[in-house]
Amino acid sequence: MPKKNLQMSRVLKIDPPVVGIFGNINKPEVFQLLGRITDSLKENGFDYFIERGLGEAAGVKKKNKFASPTNILSKAGVVFSLGGDGTFLNTAQIVGDRNIPILGVNMGRLGYFSEVGPEDIEKFIPNLRTGKYIISDQVMLRSDIRSGKPLFALNDIVVDKSSSIRMLEFETFFNQEKIVRFISDGIIISTPSGSTAYSLSCNGPIVNPQSKVFVITPISPHTLNVRPIIVPDTEVISIRILTQGKARITSDGQKALIVNSPSEIKITKAPFTVKAIKKLNSSYFHTLKKKLHWGEDIRHSKSPDQ
Repeated sequence: MPKKNLQMSRVLKIDPPVVGIFGNINKPEVFQLLGRITDSLKENGFDYFIERGLGEAAGVKKKNKFASPTNILSKAGVVFSLGGDGTFLNTAQIVGDRNIPILGVNMGRLGYFSEVGPEDIEKFIPNLRTGKYIISDQVMLRSDIRSGKPLFALNDIVVDKSSSIRMLEFETFFNQEKIVRFISDGIIISTPSGSTAYSLSCNGPIVNPQSKVFVITPISPHTLNVRPIIVPDTEVISIRILTQGKARITSDGQKALIVNSPSEIKITKAPFTVKAIKKLNSSYFHTLKKKLHWGEDIRHSKSPDQ
């Protein structure tokens, strides 16, 4: 049975089914895989369009299959993201609120969002016609500042000191109630999915994706009594930067804004989700063990002479 936070998909109803393909142009192995994928799509009755920059970098000869991201999203019923987790995050930024499922094909180191590998993709493509896959709704963050457009993030919103060597002083609020005031290099607001990313490296907790919460994690706080805290995702988190100067707001390591401080950032749950395509036997705890070696006893992994 699928997990509670996952939904069984229906057969794609687009006639003909159309796949949009995005990928990391800095990975030559992506170019090699692209031909196999397009051949398999044709064999299984799919039409496809390749993001123009990817198609040109890969030397694809069928120029009529190139399209801009906007045109791809106007036609596609599903999107492929070829690369690692960074590529998936970038693709999620492009898809935004269009409600188009994303299949991540992992060609990176971790592949937390991308369960299907290059060796599996040709066997997995027929599943898109028969509905043998799961769609996992991934919560998104929205950050708002007065002097700019909102930023959206699948993993995290990070507020930090940008290029300055000075630490920043913050006040954090949850639903207008003050949580804490502290000095640090920055602060991370992460989703449950993002709890295993930057937040984890700053001693934040691992949070199951079924949890309807956000994690507030300080970055190198200049005090011993400030620790990460978990709050419900139903209210507003406010981050006030008290230090005069400039600060940076970054979403998923993909988009950034430089703001003049003092300033305030309000963070809420976005009104849409990212739909990630998963295998039928997808398991969160299996992913933790496989990708992050969670719970592994390192004493048993050492060779006898160590």
